[in-house]
Amino acid sequence: MKVLGIETSGNLCGCAVVEDEGLVGRMVSHVPGEHVEKLVYLIGNLLQEISVGIDGLEGVAVSLGPGSFTGLRIGLGTAKGICFGTGLPLAGVPTLDAMAETVCPWDGNIVPVRDARRGEIYMATYLSRGSSVERTSDYRALAPEEVGREIAELVRRGRTLVTGDALERYGELLRGMLPGEVVLVPKEQWMPSPAVVAAIGVRLLGEGRTIDPGTSEPLYLRPSEAERGSTGHGRSADKKNVPG
Repeated sequence: MKVLGIETSGNLCGCAVVEDEGLVGRMVSHVPGEHVEKLVYLIGNLLQEISVGIDGLEGVAVSLGPGSFTGLRIGLGTAKGICFGTGLPLAGVPTLDAMAETVCPWDGNIVPVRDARRGEIYMATYLSRGSSVERTSDYRALAPEEVGREIAELVRRGRTLVTGDALERYGELLRGMLPGEVVLVPKEQWMPSPAVVAAIGVRLLGEGRTIDPGTSEPLYLRPSEAERGSTGHGRSADKKNVPG
């Protein structure tokens, strides 16, 4: 199965094509704020470079979030457009899942942490055995101190790796709360790989786990600033469209 993966949840804008045997090709841009201009261009160039037409694809996978509200809307909107125009099935990949698999192989706990702004961190916990990754918590937006306490508890149980851009803002605070045995991933590996998004998509689509292009929305975990202004309150989690 040949699947196009799309990742626009943060500063990185990228796409990749993966089939059952592995990576076919990928293209990325690291220029923040230009996703809407870059994404379609990248997809077109990638398909041309690997000599695969849209009709040569068997599905599309898109990073659902949590992450940048604007980036997620651009990625999902582009994926929906492709699927509406071609009839291809669509797989939604939670971004924290892709972040966890991006740092594999690893034996032990993995904690992807994303800067959610407003004094919070998006996170989930995973148990990895080599390249096999299992999520062990809900997707949540928590205060940094709560995240630190939870990671410290995981460290007490076994090897633990932490990855994600929340380390840039909260790394010093978290380091002060964590035992020395925790492994912090280097900055160049924080963002989810579009190739991993595509590879997870291959698995989901192979299992028939698709999302509806007509009704699917990003996995925000909490409302945008505009929604908060109109409702006056937030929400703790939104697990719609989460595969499985």
